[in-house]
Amino acid sequence: MSTTFKRTRIALLSGLTLSATLLAPLAMAEVSGAVSVTNDYRFRGVSQTAGDPALQANIDWSHDSGFFVGAWGSNVDFDEPGYNGPDVEVDLYAGYYGEINDDTSYDLTLYRYNYPGDSELDYLEVSAGIDFNGFRAAYWYTDDYGGSDLALHYTEINYSWGFAEDWSLDLHYGYNFGDAIDDGEGFDSYSDYSIGVSTEFSGFAVSVAYLDTDIDGDYEVNSGVYKNSGTLLASVSYAF
Repeated sequence: MSTTFKRTRIALLSGLTLSATLLAPLAMAEVSGAVSVTNDYRFRGVSQTAGDPALQANIDWSHDSGFFVGAWGSNVDFDEPGYNGPDVEVDLYAGYYGEINDDTSYDLTLYRYNYPGDSELDYLEVSAGIDFNGFRAAYWYTDDYGGSDLALHYTEINYSWGFAEDWSLDLHYGYNFGDAIDDGEGFDSYSDYSIGVSTEFSGFAVSVAYLDTDIDGDYEVNSGVYKNSGTLLASVSYAF
């Protein structure tokens, strides 16, 4: 199996995670959105822009009942010798957000990942998440990752601690497993994790984090397409 194919099995495609900070306003506002810039678009620890910056935006509509729909987009770069991949990712999603009590909420979401220019990569994914006192746990599943007819599971746990006014410490751990990344040679799962700080001022949200994975050996990519080694990730976004 070629190194390129191994990397592709690890992370060919991308998507987004709805955070507690995004989901909470959805139940209250009819229309919301954001525009952001990041120095590298990482999805579950793996670069979707070959280590280069990304411009991203989302827009969401929600109902007071808790139902919401939205769209999110970003530039991507999967180009390799012999393969000219898509340049844009457009994700559509719909779901339901509910509150159990003042401290606990949950969400169920269906995603459709679209890659104009190579529709064979498009796929559906579902997720379920719960938030409690700064913690968030979620599970994601698709049975057709990247149009491969192979299953991929993702579980994550996050914690955000407000240690000062408008400042938080953000921790993340995620675990990827399933046939979509099982190459039959002993590699069938990997973890991604990050630690960072974030703040808000004048309508802007700024975050800086160190992100890494436990991918090593022949599967570790230190630069270019599907880079998965440790990096300092910075982003700035403006919500409207």
